[in-house]
Amino acid sequence: MEMKKNSTVFICSRCGNEFSRWSGKCQMCGEWNALKELKIESENLKGGQAEKAKPLRLSDIKDRKERFKSGIGEFDLVLGGGMVPGEVMLLGGEPGIGKSTLVWQVACEIPGKIVYVAGEESPDQIKLRARRLGKNFSQIIVFDDQDINSWLNQLENIKPRLLIIDSIQTVYDSGASGSAGGLVQVKESALKIIRAAKKHSVATILIGHVTKEGEVAGPRMLEHLVDAVFYLEGERGVSERFLRSQKNRFGPTDEMGVFRLTAEGLISASDFGRIKPDQQLPPGVVRTAVIEGSRVYFVEVQALVQKSGFGFPRRNAVGYDLNRLQMLSAVLSRRSQVNLSEHDIYINISDGYRLKDPIADLAVMTAMASSYIDRPVDGDILLLGELDLAGRVHLPEASKRIIKAAHKIGYKIPAVSNLNLNQILKKILGL
Repeated sequence: MEMKKNSTVFICSRCGNEFSRWSGKCQMCGEWNALKELKIESENLKGGQAEKAKPLRLSDIKDRKERFKSGIGEFDLVLGGGMVPGEVMLLGGEPGIGKSTLVWQVACEIPGKIVYVAGEESPDQIKLRARRLGKNFSQIIVFDDQDINSWLNQLENIKPRLLIIDSIQTVYDSGASGSAGGLVQVKESALKIIRAAKKHSVATILIGHVTKEGEVAGPRMLEHLVDAVFYLEGERGVSERFLRSQKNRFGPTDEMGVFRLTAEGLISASDFGRIKPDQQLPPGVVRTAVIEGSRVYFVEVQALVQKSGFGFPRRNAVGYDLNRLQMLSAVLSRRSQVNLSEHDIYINISDGYRLKDPIADLAVMTAMASSYIDRPVDGDILLLGELDLAGRVHLPEASKRIIKAAHKIGYKIPAVSNLNLNQILKKILGL
């Protein structure tokens, strides 16, 4: 006899934690008005008694099949060398950033059958994109049905190498309550897809929308359920796209893949960040370098400082954290002769890259000082160092690897660890 038990829990839409009762504030992450009611129907067999689980001896478990590559170098790099059969990946990104284009190119490069579930576009639209990209799509099977129960059981007969869901917020499970995209539907649909992927050893990519905070829409638990979480990032009007790993059970979490968006789709840009030394740079432009996974990237920091025409000076940054910019400008004004308290400051990081590593603090600060006094920094100088509130510069252990790579292509790196801020600016800019 089957028994159904109904229970109600409250899930935080921000952190994904569950609670037995509602409250105005999540006790885990502190977010207000984030708890959503979720009714759960659980089925227990034999009068509420669960079936006995089968013990498995680890030595008796068959080895997992080897990875297979997509043929797209930057994509395989971020995944850790390729996809693993049965691996479930979540790909997030802003609308129009190129998520569907990227996975379609991956699907066209992989030999064997591919199942593409069209939740947002019609098959006609998908075929138009395929022709525009000029790829071979003869092995791709498209399901134009958002109900996962209509095609999930067919995976065993089709035996695809890759399953693509575009997107997880648009498909639904007809056996579960709620509307597509809701907490219940996203969770139940994802669980069914994951079970099928593991059972049939099918690598699976779930495409997900992101919220205005930059997180995948839907319950946060979705990120905990899948094996890997990737984000495709980029700035509007800039061709570069950056694929980053946030979670990866089968590979590294610090690699970054770079693509260029063209009329032919996304093209691997392995040459990104290979800026060579120049003879001279304009005032306000400084070079720095960061480590992303196995590679060192050289990036350009551009600063513009001018007298403010308003009572409250403006601070604006593209590709850089605005709060850190506020801190560095305050340190520069307090610890040196460069007073920016009445000046507007604008920071831009070249090629759409988002600079997050604090090792670039010295470069950002020097770029502001260079623009302020209208004096250029030599084009063969590379600046590294993290600043504290006292104006001291610190070099992390990872800087040794950057310095080694910089010397190979001809950059000079000033020694500034034992100098105060005024001495650093005098050494670099001649103040």
